[in-house]
Amino acid sequence: GRALWAGAEGDLTTLRLLADRAEAAARKAGVPMGERRRYKAHLTVARARVAVDVRAYVAALGALTSRTWTVDDVALVRSNLPTSGAPGEQPRYETVARWALGAAG
Repeated sequence: GRALWAGAEGDLTTLRLLADRAEAAARKAGVPMGERRRYKAHLTVARARVAVDVRAYVAALGALTSRTWTVDDVALVRSNLPTSGAPGEQPRYETVARWALGAAG
């Protein structure tokens, strides 16, 4: 695969509602969203440009659990991808805006 991710637990109904509303707002703003897939609550741990065998990492992290934590805000982050072609150049991430989360309604 090209991504390693961990599933999330907790108030997934509210999280899915937030994801649906964010997608609807993006579509309304004219952002091309591609195919529509049901949101799967997760945290992306790593991503690769080419397919990588991640089975050893999945096995090592299989029993990992985390303490419960609360998300207080959502950030819109712009990815500034490398353009020079220099080996090892990394993307830069820029927070464009941040919104506090409150009760869904």
